[in-house]
Amino acid sequence: MKLKNKVAIVTGSKRGIGKGIALCLAKEGCKVVVSDYVEDADGKKTTEELKKISDAIFVKADVSKEND
Repeated sequence: MKLKNKVAIVTGSKRGIGKGIALCLAKEGCKVVVSDYVEDADGKKTTEELKKISDAIFVKADVSKEND
């Protein structure tokens, strides 16, 4: 895929299917934004795991709320 240096925002990506998608995107060269409505140890752990593969940050956001 042509994803090198693209930015992917993956909601609900601190665990489960979202985490799997974030890992796949990072392996393809994407810079990944891990996003969830709760900031906790899972989000930090996933972000640190992704940073070993590509650029990654965590952003706390509730996508069901327009102002977040």
